[in-house]
Amino acid sequence: MQTLLAHSAFWRGVSLFAGMLVGKIVRDSKLGVAPVRRDELVSWSSGARSRREDELARSHRDEVR
Repeated sequence: MQTLLAHSAFWRGVSLFAGMLVGKIVRDSKLGVAPVRRDELVSWSSGARSRREDELARSHRDEVR
């Protein structure tokens, strides 16, 4: 008896989690949220190609001031 209850509770939890994920996907698609691209660099320096280059350029710029 306990196994049956534990089994149903597990699948109920899985279905709730899946429902939340589906709801988020639907909500994001309705809002027109663009998927995040991991290869884009958010940078303060225009010529930086990596985070390290950006940090070096900013530290160099701060030393010059």
